[in-house]
Amino acid sequence: MLARCKICFRFSLLITALLILSGVSMHAASGRPETVRIRIDPDTVVNRISPVFIGLGYETSAVAQTNYFTAGNATLIRLYRNLGAHGLIRIGGNISDHTRYEADGAPAVQTEREVTVINRANLNDLAGFVRATGWQVMWGLNLGTGSKEAAAQEAVAVDQALGSPLQSFEIGNEVDIHGRYDLNCGDFAAYRSNYLAYKAAIQMALPSAVFSGPDVAGNVGWLRSFAENERGDIRLLTHHYYRCGARSPEATLENLLNPDTAWQEKLQQLAVISRESKVPFRINEINSFYGGGKAGVSDSFGSALWCLDNMFVLASCGCDGVNMETDINQLGWISHYSPVVHDAAMACHARPEYYGMLAFALAGKGNLLKATLDKGDVNLTAYATKDEHGAVWLTAINKDFALDATLEISLPRGCSSAAAFWLRAPAVEAKDHVTFAGAEVAADGQWTPGAAEPVTVKDRTAALLVPHASAVVLRLR
Repeated sequence: MLARCKICFRFSLLITALLILSGVSMHAASGRPETVRIRIDPDTVVNRISPVFIGLGYETSAVAQTNYFTAGNATLIRLYRNLGAHGLIRIGGNISDHTRYEADGAPAVQTEREVTVINRANLNDLAGFVRATGWQVMWGLNLGTGSKEAAAQEAVAVDQALGSPLQSFEIGNEVDIHGRYDLNCGDFAAYRSNYLAYKAAIQMALPSAVFSGPDVAGNVGWLRSFAENERGDIRLLTHHYYRCGARSPEATLENLLNPDTAWQEKLQQLAVISRESKVPFRINEINSFYGGGKAGVSDSFGSALWCLDNMFVLASCGCDGVNMETDINQLGWISHYSPVVHDAAMACHARPEYYGMLAFALAGKGNLLKATLDKGDVNLTAYATKDEHGAVWLTAINKDFALDATLEISLPRGCSSAAAFWLRAPAVEAKDHVTFAGAEVAADGQWTPGAAEPVTVKDRTAALLVPHASAVVLRLR
């Protein structure tokens, strides 16, 4: 009997190993699928989604890299264009407070412990890149270790290089948690005094300068005070978000895919401040876990499901958009959470999170409509939109690790058919073989979606099975 048990145990280990090697998720479906009934109200608009909602965010050191932000980086340009003809690039982060502009100096890519140097050629290369993509740029200036005179000089140089694609300037990064901005960390009045001095110097050198801010890490009180004082002279209110630190015990895939109620409550506060000040708000630095993300979590397919869902959560709150943090971080290495990465030769490719952005790019346009869900315990969310051509889209994200879901969608008025574009991977933990609309992003950045799969419609109800750890974008006509 003991020998038989040992054989069974060894066999189970072999099966487990084969599942892992083949990419099959260890989180298997359990029981019958949950039925989820969805109704869309085409006459109730929740919010209008900004045409520049999608964005990417970088440390300033990314600009000092050779052959990255250039008109010749065809792969990176394609990766951007896949996400839309318009978007917003945020340049800043911790490195912005450790950056010096030298017009004819040698560029230097450094960590936050040293000084990053950017020059005129770097800015001209960036200008060529943004012209090729059609995107705009939000630029962060050094409030932490520089001077107002140097910030003004840099602002003039950035404006001269970029021209109309320059969306706005920010002065300082995460100003609510870095004591170097004032003599007393946490003193908003002292911070604002420094901010105003910098702004005045920049406006003296560049009267046309436009600003966004305050670029807080999480202090809503600071953002509210900034809005009250600067609302007549600000383009966007800016705030950051990470679920937690990469070294935290809470930095798990399960935690990432579960709702963050504290964050959703904060978003409601930001929405109120935005309405009262009449200034849009943007989450201009965001990703899974700060500190570069967590390997095996931030770079897995689960991050694509989180990204897609979180972007719709933000759109539902009236947010102007997001800048998914990417590329090299303040520590000098490419973060695990980066949706786009590159090798030493600057050859770029997409990670799983990028596919979540692709899905949003298809469905996250126009008006966000009211959608009502009747569901059980399955961890599934759904969002409806109506684009400028009148097409209705429904995005359903099954973030559950075990439960499949059968969707029963009552077709809204004017719609009689449904077709599906799937966001899939071999497993929620998968890092490769992710697809959206039946296609992977090619090595050269090309992405050609496959044809939509028809969905069964009976008695004006579309029905389909959405497996656990997957998402679907439905086009309703």
